[in-house]
Amino acid sequence: WFSLTFYPVEGGRLRSARTALLQTLQKVDDELGKIKSGPWFLGGDAPSAVDLQYVTTVERIIASVLYYKGLVIRGKFVNVDEWLAAFERRSSYAASKSDYYTLIMAMPSQNGPGYMTAAGDVDDDKNANHDASSIIYGFNDAWKLPLQLTDDPSSSFEPIPSSQFRLEPSEFRHEAAFRVISNHDGIVEFACRGAGEAGRPSYHAELADPYAESNEDFIAPVDVCLRHVTNALLNGVDDGAGVATVVAAAVIDLEGKGGTGELREDWESYIDEGTGRTYFWNYETGDVSYTAPTRQLDTCLVYLRDRVGVPRDMNLPAAMQLRAHLNWCID
Repeated sequence: WFSLTFYPVEGGRLRSARTALLQTLQKVDDELGKIKSGPWFLGGDAPSAVDLQYVTTVERIIASVLYYKGLVIRGKFVNVDEWLAAFERRSSYAASKSDYYTLIMAMPSQNGPGYMTAAGDVDDDKNANHDASSIIYGFNDAWKLPLQLTDDPSSSFEPIPSSQFRLEPSEFRHEAAFRVISNHDGIVEFACRGAGEAGRPSYHAELADPYAESNEDFIAPVDVCLRHVTNALLNGVDDGAGVATVVAAAVIDLEGKGGTGELREDWESYIDEGTGRTYFWNYETGDVSYTAPTRQLDTCLVYLRDRVGVPRDMNLPAAMQLRAHLNWCID
């Protein structure tokens, strides 16, 4: 896994690393298939310490090889799939499970940078790695309303745990709203870092910026935005007349606060050819940012959206709802 994902291998070495990972997972799958008394490594009706220790590694393997290499693991190994499904049927596991995005953003600070692979070098589908990385990062309308969530691994890069999927979407909207309301003032101030100054020293983790300074000029408009987001989370955005009223009110509340979109001095935008993501480089300091350094309102909301962590802040379906509703407000 490390040789495939976190080393800059190419050509034959890349294909050898891919083959070695798949062969290892096949051995695991074969051993699980020999156990007839349940899906777990030691059998029985509950996971053991072996299962609990191994599943956190498998979560990271699945997310990272999909994001960096376009290699889909779910659906390739029958017994591993059943083992994962058994975990996902347990609400205790689902409550502690991270999502691909949070894992991908956290792993480079733990394991070193991952290396994107040119399309088609690892998976048979030449667009697989670009599509997967874009969706994990919220592109291709993945974080837009209406959300397309499913618990079926065969039809989604990232299925929702079945113990959560059986609940109503409104429950996850309400969970996200509760999290925002519970710490509204702190979240407003945090989001205003998006229009403030980056902290020093900088941190290796892309989204970690504990010393960043909030731009207090945006406290009031961000407060208004999050009130509208919370209202949408509680009441939905499907009522055409009601939504039109809310949007009209938001336009009045936020008039003149949107900004021009102009980048700050010394910053330029670029496209990462591996992922399709836009990033921004300061040619004076060498700083890199994936949030447009514009000091405007949508930058604050993007800053917050990109830092919703699973399960630290809320579970996966609730996080998807909050990210999508923040995009609704941005739009």
